[in-house]
Order: sequence, then C-alpha cells, then structure tokens
Amino acid sequence: MVVMWGLLSTLPAMAQQAVPPGAQTPKSATSGATQVTRPPDAQSSSSAPSRIPSEAEQENIRELTHRVQKLELELIEKSRTSTAVNAVVIAAIIAAFAALGGSIYTVRSQFRMAAIAAQRAVELARQEALFGHAEKILEFKLKQMEEFYAPMFALMGQSKGLYDKMLYQLAQDEPSRYRWAPKPDPEDERFQVKGKNGDWKGFRLLDQLPAVRSNPKAFALADRILQIGEGMTKIISEHAGLASEDLIDLLGQYMAHYAILSTIHKLAETQPYEPGWHKMGYYPRKLDAKVEAGYRELSQFLDEYSRASKRMLEALPAEGSQRS
Repeated sequence: MVVMWGLLSTLPAMAQQAVPPGAQTPKSATSGATQVTRPPDAQSSSSAPSRIPSEAEQENIRELTHRVQKLELELIEKSRTSTAVNAVVIAAIIAAFAALGGSIYTVRSQFRMAAIAAQRAVELARQEALFGHAEKILEFKLKQMEEFYAPMFALMGQSKGLYDKMLYQLAQDEPSRYRWAPKPDPEDERFQVKGKNGDWKGFRLLDQLPAVRSNPKAFALADRILQIGEGMTKIISEHAGLASEDLIDLLGQYMAHYAILSTIHKLAETQPYEPGWHKMGYYPRKLDAKVEAGYRELSQFLDEYSRASKRMLEALPAEGSQRS
C-alpha cells in the first residue's frame, strides 16, 4: 500500500512533464485522473481557459493507473499467500507437536510395558530358580533314602532281630554262662556272659564269637549276621557320601568292626576272649539310632513334600473350567 500511495503522489509531476513548454496546466482532469494544481507562482492575474490532455497523456495516466491497480492486486495476492503459508506452517507445527506428544506417550507406554515385562521375567526367573533348587533338593533326598538310609535301616533292623534271637538261644541253651542283665547299665549291657573269675560282664560278639561256634543254632544266626554285615559295608563303601556328616565316623567304626569280626570268623577259633579284651573294633551302638533318625527325618520330609504337591495340584483350575 505504501508503494501505491507513492505512485499516486508522482502522478501530478508526470502530468506536468507531459505538458509542452508554455502551455497552461489544467485545473482538473476527467476520466478518473487525480486533480493537479499548479504552483502559486505559476498562476497569472487573470484566469486562463482549461486545456484537455492529449491522447498520449491520457494513455500515460491510464497505464499508471493500471500499474497501481496491478500492484494492489499483487500485494493482496501476496498477503493471501502469506496468510495461507502461515496457516500451513501453524498447522504443521501443531501436527508436529501432536505427533511428538503421541510419540512420547507411546514411548512411555512401551517403557512401562517393558518394565512390567522385565519385572515379570525376573519374578518368573526367581520362581524357576526356587523350583529348580527345590527339585534338586528333592532329587538328593530321594537318592539318600533309596540308596543309603532305607537299605541301611532295613538291613540293620534285620541284623538286630537275628542278634536278639542269637542271644535268646544262648541264654536258653547255656544259662550258666549267658543271661539277661537284671538291671541294664547305661552302656546298654543288657546281656551278660560269665568271665573266668565268675563275674558277669557285658556280652560282645567280637569277644564271644569263638565260643558261640560251639552252639550250632546260635552260630548259624551269627553267620547270617555276618552276611548282612557284608551287604552293609558294600552300601557304606558305595554311598557313604549320601550320609549325614555326623554319621561318617560311626560308619567308619562299623566297617572296622566288620573287618575284625569277619577275620575272627575265618580263623575258626573255639576259645573266647575275655570280656573287654578287644580295646577297639566293637560294634558302634550309636549307629542304630543315628541311621534310624536320618531315615525318619527323610521320610517325614518326603511325606510333607508329597502333601504339599498334592495341595498345589488341587489348587490348580480344572481343565474343563479353563476351557469354559
């Protein structure tokens, strides 16, 4: 618009340039031309008649007017184009912010979902580790029971039954030499044998095996006890690693006892040793209680594990309810 007004202000000067020298300047021009006035010093004392512009002058005026209108149209068009461009830019900025906000929300959602998935993965890994650890413990407990404690406990029970039967046989066949102790002492001397000086002493098979040989019924039971002892030593040799730590020393004592007893059995001697003559190698009496305690503990653990597994399976939804 400033350009248009500048062009309009130059029209009078251009009109004056179009008038020949010495000609009078018209006061007004028709055909939509802008009024042009002469300077005060150019006016004469008497009024002169107005002159009509020539065709060339009118053509110049029309061309200038056309140029002004054209410039106005160009300015309007540029203004519209600038407004449209601004609108597009603003819309693009709004869309960009909207897309950015959506992207941020999506990324945050993905991070949140990833964090939840990671937490679930950690919990699942922890549970799998616990289940794996529990499974290994169960496997070890079963191995202890099946390969060591159960067979040892069974064989020791069988051996004890045969041993008691042998004692009853000796007391029945030779009451003057063997008897049940009237008051068993703390060391479990429940069965006694008469020594050379006539005193009653605690009976130990390691001392009296040569004398037992003279009683066929009792010796047959003793022979069977040795056969069971051979099986026990085999279990100890192969599976002692499954025993508890406090049992290892007693197992070693039993193996030494069996080695000495089997050696005496092979010697075929008939004269007994004095009670207590062997300073070592006697049967470790604490072994029975230790093996039984280990067996009971394992049995209780396996029973509790079985009940817990059964409750867990019962708590799971049935297959039919899952499908429905």
